[in-house]
Amino acid sequence: MRLAFPLLALALVLAGPARADDERLTLARDIVNKTVARNLTAAFKQAEEKTLSGLSAEQSAKLRPELDKTFAQERDTLVDQLSKEYAQKFDAAELKRLAGIYDDPVYQKFQALNADPTSMVTTITKDAVTKMMNLLSLAALSQQGNGQTPQGVPAPLPAPAPAPAKP
Repeated sequence: MRLAFPLLALALVLAGPARADDERLTLARDIVNKTVARNLTAAFKQAEEKTLSGLSAEQSAKLRPELDKTFAQERDTLVDQLSKEYAQKFDAAELKRLAGIYDDPVYQKFQALNADPTSMVTTITKDAVTKMMNLLSLAALSQQGNGQTPQGVPAPLPAPAPAPAKP
């Protein structure tokens, strides 16, 4: 019996860090699921619908289950890898603080506005990104012609003025 107490004490000491690691991993997984996985899933579903809309109903029905299965596997792998990485980089208190930010209703409202494809925020962002990408394309094309602006390449169009805010 003398040996039992020291072994029990050692087991408790060794279990402490494991529980802390488990807690951090659980917290990190929750954050990744609320952010990256949710956004990735929404983007994939939107792209999947757009892709499958060009196919017949029969073709879509045949492809969708395999696409969804493969996506779910890849998403789960991503969640596992990111969760482990965040659990190593942040302590439990930091992860709890991050979770609090993502659970905050004001932050959720902010994210919903940014994710809404019909919002003015999305329109403004899309227009700005389009202008920047056009600028990069023109720069690349001009370098192909030894610094000469290629003939027939139109200048980027200015972004349309934002529509008045909805009341």
